Amino acid sequence: MASPRYLIGQGEKLSEEISRPPRGMGDKAHPYSFSEARRRLAPQWKATAKAIESLPGLACPGGEATLEVTLHPSYLAKSFYPSALIRELGLKHLGSRAVHIVPEKVIAARAEESGKAQPAPVLYLAGNAERLIEFSNSAAQWVPQSENVEDAFRRIESVTVPGRSRLKTLSTRFDGRETIPLEVVLHNPEELVNSVVIRTFAKFMRSIGVHFDLDRQRQAGGLAFLPIVAPRNRLDDVLNFSFLRALREAPRIVPFDPIVRSLGQAFPVALANEDASAPDLSVAIFDGGLPENHGLDRWVTLHDAPGVGAPIPAAQSHGLAVTSAFLFGPLAQSQPLARPYANVDHWRVYGDGDGSSDFEAFDLLDRIEDVLTSRRYDFINISLGPDYPLDDDDISPWTARLDQILASGETVATIACGNNGERDQESGLHRVQPPSDGVNMLAVGASDSIGSGWQRATYSACGPGRSPGYVKPDFVAFGGSHATPFLALSAVAPHGASGTMGTSFAAPVAMRTGAGIRAQFSEPLWAPTVKALLVHHANGDEATRTQTGWGLVSHGLGDLVLCDDYEAHIVYQRQMPTTGAVRLYLPVPDGLKGNVDIKATFCFYCEVDPEDAINYTRAGLDIQFRPDTTKIPAPYYKGAKLITPTVAASDSFFSAKSFYATEHMQRDDAQKWETTLSRTKSKRATSLKQPAFDVSYVAREHGHGGRRTANMKFALALTIRNRSARDLYDRVIISSGNRLQPMRPRVGVQVPIRLPK
Repeated sequence: MASPRYLIGQGEKLSEEISRPPRGMGDKAHPYSFSEARRRLAPQWKATAKAIESLPGLACPGGEATLEVTLHPSYLAKSFYPSALIRELGLKHLGSRAVHIVPEKVIAARAEESGKAQPAPVLYLAGNAERLIEFSNSAAQWVPQSENVEDAFRRIESVTVPGRSRLKTLSTRFDGRETIPLEVVLHNPEELVNSVVIRTFAKFMRSIGVHFDLDRQRQAGGLAFLPIVAPRNRLDDVLNFSFLRALREAPRIVPFDPIVRSLGQAFPVALANEDASAPDLSVAIFDGGLPENHGLDRWVTLHDAPGVGAPIPAAQSHGLAVTSAFLFGPLAQSQPLARPYANVDHWRVYGDGDGSSDFEAFDLLDRIEDVLTSRRYDFINISLGPDYPLDDDDISPWTARLDQILASGETVATIACGNNGERDQESGLHRVQPPSDGVNMLAVGASDSIGSGWQRATYSACGPGRSPGYVKPDFVAFGGSHATPFLALSAVAPHGASGTMGTSFAAPVAMRTGAGIRAQFSEPLWAPTVKALLVHHANGDEATRTQTGWGLVSHGLGDLVLCDDYEAHIVYQRQMPTTGAVRLYLPVPDGLKGNVDIKATFCFYCEVDPEDAINYTRAGLDIQFRPDTTKIPAPYYKGAKLITPTVAASDSFFSAKSFYATEHMQRDDAQKWETTLSRTKSKRATSLKQPAFDVSYVAREHGHGGRRTANMKFALALTIRNRSARDLYDRVIISSGNRLQPMRPRVGVQVPIRLPK
């Protein structure tokens, strides 16, 4: 019998450190001259001065007021950040978001966009209120002392103070109450301890009779989140606080019932009599606990998170089904249970009293955060979370804090994206729920079946996500439907199983698959690599990307760790060198005929700026595909200028046009800031000569230039296919000079089988 053709590892041995490739930058055309900008903006600055003058003294912490400055859509790139103007006016950056506007004027080259809404950056800036009033009243006669300041000023499309749009739409949940529990988001660039913003906000709330809870306040980046209870007639007063970023209804945790309702007939189950394949893997599930005498002690250690109340039966039933999904996958009647890949710590984070608290979401997040900041896990799963829709310019403390905790790239986190997919689409109530909208987490939706005719389960939440984080959910896994329920443990002593459905069960199934990849091999695979492999082998359609992300995760482990005829799967695990650029050679053998299909999936984890919704990720990858690195193009003229190339020609591989659905996002080139990119291209074999990806690490902080994190890890999952070479797998290894080698399976682990296609 032929040896199994395992996933090929050590792709990083085909890489080399390079200088950062040159990028052409033409002269920038500007919509407005300085005098034109000053004329059109002077009335807006005047109105801004009046608005600041009308604010109560306690609404301006430290005597400072906040501006909302919208740049023209032509200035989306980080290089156009108006640093010179900000320094000139003594301002400080608080945050940013995106908005779609129709600019008064477009540059001539984009005349066809006149009258169309385009994405533009909105900057939140703070400065001394008196100085801002003085400047605003004299803006019509203002003459900058330098061209840099003048140039920055004319990038502004509009200026104002933050307005009523900060109050998010309220549901009917509290229609019968005089007071409303709310979540306040404040710009707070300082630490919470001794923060002028927090101290002043507390005084301001007392002055208008609003109750607040400083004990529950949490900081994420430059944002502070805290709960208040405000009378309905005081909401406009709360909005007067200059450093307020958002005011929204306090979210509730998605209830466990009716998601866990039983579907179909229950049946008895006999538990497996085997230890986990990879007991060295550390896995955590954060959920509602397990029933007494659950009988899973061989693989599960049950913990109560600090501060959690007494167990609730409905939450324990949910926790049992979620844990069953991870340990055994979807069950099948009359079939033995699968062997678990890993043991699991089940952390009970939901208890008695949480359902009756207006601010339960704050408490649950604290419990999860306490665990994750005190110990490290290879995999975590969260199948509960806050139930509220968020705009793209908004962010939840769940998303912000978990993205920060997971930024080091040591943990694969699967998050249920929500069961709200059948809610109203016009108002965005069907979109993925926090924290699954994070960039360092995998949002998992649900499919209605596993077979070839699978579709998104109707209840599964949809994307797209914000940018970055555009592809949401990341993928789907089987979560059950009325026609094909998800079978999971539902009873103990003796054990029984029944049908259920929900993204709550799809998420741990996806985590099980990721753990299975790690459990298969004795060699370590990084978290970005596991994420890349899950995305890489997801079976999806670009037309349904906003519903199913990259597609359906294969439920057959063999599909992810074995190679078939005519193909080779290779993984690269690389740290970025100090130069910030690396060349990854593709092991395409000589002598291939016809077309070569190349599929590449890049993944990385990174730090985030929660206050900068439009510039959320601090790292990105600028990827250039070079089909032939052996040849430098001849010099050529661009207009009257002679261009002498110094590197091999590049060919489009990851382009915004193939990535984003909307034409404005396509033009923006924002895909370089996405933490996951995946694409397949077909190239003639004769055009490929030592092909390579040149990967440059780009960095930003708060939307402009930033430091590069030392030795950032990234992963590439690569597939090469060619129908003329049945033995492509062996030829790839040989062509690499045997630097590439099949990954070594863990001792005692069976060879998985591939599912029929």
